[in-house]
Amino acid sequence: MNEQDPNASRAFLRRRRRNVVGGRTNKIEVKVTAVEQQRLRAAADDAGVSVQRLMVARTLSPVAAVPVGREEKVAAWQQAVDMRNLIAGIGVNLNQIARQANSEAEIPAEFAAACAGVDRALSRITAAFNEVFNDPSTRIGE
Repeated sequence: MNEQDPNASRAFLRRRRRNVVGGRTNKIEVKVTAVEQQRLRAAADDAGVSVQRLMVARTLSPVAAVPVGREEKVAAWQQAVDMRNLIAGIGVNLNQIARQANSEAEIPAEFAAACAGVDRALSRITAAFNEVFNDPSTRIGE
């Protein structure tokens, strides 16, 4: 997840499915009433995907999942970026503490607070993963 790479977020937030080698050559045509078309478009707009992608996802997904809406994807992306930045900051702090400990041959007083910060960050990250996956079989850190 590179914040500077516009393609990374674009691929994550895209409305259409990824291209496949050889393309998709088969076509299915479905006729619907005006009301059905309106409901399909509204559901697709709510999910932030095309009507075609919505229909394929709901039909072929092993759990018949509804595609995640664009707002939810953007929020999840931002949360992942925030976590990445938090982890990077912790790494910098620990590196500074290690450098001081190596140069002065003693562990600085801030070491315990830094370790507590790492524990808090790990708890936040674990909670976020558990919230996203919301499945007891995927729980981590419990």
